Amino acid sequence: MSDSSHAKGFTNRSLFFLWAGAAISVAEILGGSALASLGMAAGLRAILVGHLVGGVLLYFAALMSSTLRTSAMESTRFSYGKQGSYLFSGLNILQLVGWTSIMMLQGSRILDQVTTSLYGYSNPSLWMIAIAVGISLWLVVLSRHRVGVNGVVVILLLILGLFLALRLLHGLPSVAIQASWPQVTFWQGVELNIAMSLSWLPLIGDYTQDARQKRSGPLWSAIGYSIVGSCMFALGLGLSLGTGSSDIAMMLTISGFGLASLFIVFFSTVTTTYLDVYSACDSFLNIVPSGSHRSLSLVVTCISLLLAFLVPLDTIEPFLYLIGAVFSPLYAIVLSDYYILRRASSAGKPWDWENLGIWVAGVILYFLMQKLLVDVSNSLLIFLVIGSAKALFKRRHHGA
Repeated sequence: MSDSSHAKGFTNRSLFFLWAGAAISVAEILGGSALASLGMAAGLRAILVGHLVGGVLLYFAALMSSTLRTSAMESTRFSYGKQGSYLFSGLNILQLVGWTSIMMLQGSRILDQVTTSLYGYSNPSLWMIAIAVGISLWLVVLSRHRVGVNGVVVILLLILGLFLALRLLHGLPSVAIQASWPQVTFWQGVELNIAMSLSWLPLIGDYTQDARQKRSGPLWSAIGYSIVGSCMFALGLGLSLGTGSSDIAMMLTISGFGLASLFIVFFSTVTTTYLDVYSACDSFLNIVPSGSHRSLSLVVTCISLLLAFLVPLDTIEPFLYLIGAVFSPLYAIVLSDYYILRRASSAGKPWDWENLGIWVAGVILYFLMQKLLVDVSNSLLIFLVIGSAKALFKRRHHGA
């Protein structure tokens, strides 16, 4: 596909705000609050290290799709073959539907707590449906190439979030409140940050495949997510240490922002979650090319809403670790093949059984390391181990 066909694609500014908006979410703040046992200094270091590593991985995944002009899941054909890409498209659809459900559930709970405290009105189911409607309108009415409105909303969210953070942090005690936080090690904290970034690896290429600038577009995408994501994690960490709680609704209530708090939670949920729904449709179209993207997006939203009603999830950490287990070895192989080993593409094959075998071994190894090695970042170690395994296989095939 020629670059001229992408003349109306995403500008660098559009991609920056698109991925900055993806990072403005309740999930990122909750992720930061999970690091409270580390304290402020160590927690901030874990956030910076984790988002730096995650940002680099996001950049290379985005650059691959931008260069090949393929969606994120189509680019996995390079290492796993056509049928292999179908397998990972299916897994990606599952994780994206799961993320959409989690965001609907978490957003509706916080909105309901705020309205109950401020206005005495409680109806979490109505808020969940409202979020689903908002996501559908964002997808159907705005479409991803009409990003002007999305950019304006993201800027408003950034401004309101900054004022809210300054107001809340100004009123917090100078000494962190002692509380019985769930204990995490430094590297477990880093892993949580990397895993949050990894959850976007199977999505980012769906947008950078249409970047006007092949190299700078992916870079600004990764920068937008990493900077704002770090700030959201840091906000969650600071608020948790200062209040002795990870109850975001309580923080918003005491802020006195009222309607502004509702705006922040509602639209941050929408601007993050519509990316998940759109990419789930892209992954489905990788398997079944014929189909209406808008119709599929409505179906995915409805399924996610139903799942949110039926399977309420109280915490996101296990889900993030599951994503790390599946997608760390997956992209360790893809990025090693493409950037380091420069091996021939497997796109013409149905399956690449060697890479699939290494991927399965990587998934098993991730879970084993999670049980046995608590003072390392499993995702980072997986990338190093899988990269070394790929190099050994290449030497074997070349008789070196």
